[in-house]
Amino acid sequence: MKILDIKLSNFQGIASMEISLGGKSASIFGDNGTGKTTIFNAITWLLFDKPSTGAKNWTPKTRGADGEKHNLEHSVTATFVLQDGSRVTLGKTLREVYKKKRGSTTAEYTGNTVDYFLDGVPVKEKEYTAAVAEYCGGEQTMKLLTMPDYFPEAMEWKKRRELLLEICGDITDDDVIEGSPELHDLPSYLIKPGTLSQFYTVEEYSKIAKARKADINRQLDAIPGRIDEAKRAIPAELPAKDVLEARLHAAAQATEEARQMIADIRAGTGDTHRAALAAVRAELAEARADYTRKNKDAMAGTYEALAAIDKEIREAGRRADDARAEAATKRRQAERLTNLRESILAEYREAAALKFDAGQETCPTCGRRLPEDKIEAMRGDFNQRRAERLATINERGRREANKDMIAGVEAQAEELDRRAAEADAEAQAAREKRESVSRGLASVPPFEETAEYKALADRIAGLESAAAEADKGVSAQAEQADARLQECLAREHDIRGQIIQTENAVRQRARVEELEAQEKQLAEEYEKVERGVYLCEVFTKKKVSALTDRINSKFRSVSFQLFTEQVNGGLSECCEVLVPSEDGAMVPYSTANHAARVNAGLEIVATIAEHFGREMPVIVDNAESVTRLIDTEGQVIRLVVSEADKVLRVEVAA
Repeated sequence: MKILDIKLSNFQGIASMEISLGGKSASIFGDNGTGKTTIFNAITWLLFDKPSTGAKNWTPKTRGADGEKHNLEHSVTATFVLQDGSRVTLGKTLREVYKKKRGSTTAEYTGNTVDYFLDGVPVKEKEYTAAVAEYCGGEQTMKLLTMPDYFPEAMEWKKRRELLLEICGDITDDDVIEGSPELHDLPSYLIKPGTLSQFYTVEEYSKIAKARKADINRQLDAIPGRIDEAKRAIPAELPAKDVLEARLHAAAQATEEARQMIADIRAGTGDTHRAALAAVRAELAEARADYTRKNKDAMAGTYEALAAIDKEIREAGRRADDARAEAATKRRQAERLTNLRESILAEYREAAALKFDAGQETCPTCGRRLPEDKIEAMRGDFNQRRAERLATINERGRREANKDMIAGVEAQAEELDRRAAEADAEAQAAREKRESVSRGLASVPPFEETAEYKALADRIAGLESAAAEADKGVSAQAEQADARLQECLAREHDIRGQIIQTENAVRQRARVEELEAQEKQLAEEYEKVERGVYLCEVFTKKKVSALTDRINSKFRSVSFQLFTEQVNGGLSECCEVLVPSEDGAMVPYSTANHAARVNAGLEIVATIAEHFGREMPVIVDNAESVTRLIDTEGQVIRLVVSEADKVLRVEVAA
């Protein structure tokens, strides 16, 4: 698409100008303020309704010393030759609208309106916009093909990257893996657990593997402390269990012999009371030993129970906190949706309240009523625009903020509140349970304070009293035998305690072996996962290199940096244009000189035009600073600052 001629009327200070280019490239010379950029603005306003500078609140109106000049029609008309050789003439005219208020004889300025023309025929804006889009593509395409600095400077980098991938094609993961022998093992890492033919993407696996590495690290950090704790729980060296059992058997025999000796002494004296007294004392010793052993075992169980309860409390608290945080997020989302819905409803009511201005039925110049068909067309156009706007607003409300969406989000928040309350209740129940279990850690009362001891002591006291009455001459031999019995019982109790400690030592050693095996297994898994992460990094760098080479191959001198290496060794996506400097080094577009930037922009425009299969006139502003533009097939219009030219001068290429 090339410009054959362009005509401006009352456009930004140019009262009237017609430029004939014949579809050829041209240079427009002029001093500052003579209107070079105005011609650029005229072309962009004609095509996509915006100035070349992208300035907001811009107007094509002509300004005088006292501000805008009124009662003028501001128009641009241009004839283009399309790539198939056909011609089309596009035209736009901005007019001011004047209306008379009721009771007033003077029409007042109320705004502007724009008329659109295709080949000189008036058309509606929608039809005009559709035709321009068919000839030139959308607004972004037009900017890409007319402004050399739009792609490398104005376009958002992610959009630049997407367009480059669209032009050059992406590279599949399989292509990268098959082309790199060192990545031969990577697919075995990517396969999803439990499947044979389903795979993660490299990016997905990399995230999973890095998270798993961190988790394994945490577990490995914790294991040495747990091993040390288990080792410290192993008692000092004790005889083997079979040796202790043999000693226990011997001690039991000695106890029985002591009891028999006491019985023989009592029988020899005929004192049945003392025989009974020895038996009760033996029972007392057994009860004391059992009491001590049971309390010791019970205390160990209490600590284990408390640890399990503490874990329950932490997990319940975490669930409650997570649920509350998510509920707060949902409520903020519901509030945003509600506010958006109210805003959309207000916009809908405002649009629905619009009425056709009857003042438009009167000509602002002569004051006569316009023809009925013109009025009917104006009313129809107004009603159509209002209906379209109402439909658009209604569809937006249905899509972005309907009642069901808001209710759904609020219901999710309530469900999360319920979960938080349940978790809080679980945590409270666990705390109460802990308090109850903790009571078991309180100092265990001495055996002498138990009911069992008191009962046995009472029996012993009774028997002693009876024995004293029956035989006040208890022999020293009987007392020695009783003392021997107590020693035997105490030794028996001590041996049983050692057996319990030996059994506990066996359990703790097994726990140490289990933890050491787990540590070895985790270390092996860590090594495998680390290998997977390394392969992902190699893959990424190779894909980056291949992708960069493919994209850069589409351009003669310009190249692109698509990734930057971060401090941690990872890669971050970007899309920076690199331009060759005078010494041949590639420098960022933003730091290159103006000539290098312009030629880089022209080269990029040529590649994009080839990709889209369409070309448009390329306007180069400040072209006086570029000694030589690169050769291009399309039409190039140079805007050249020339102090000698106080009036615009156009030179058309031969």
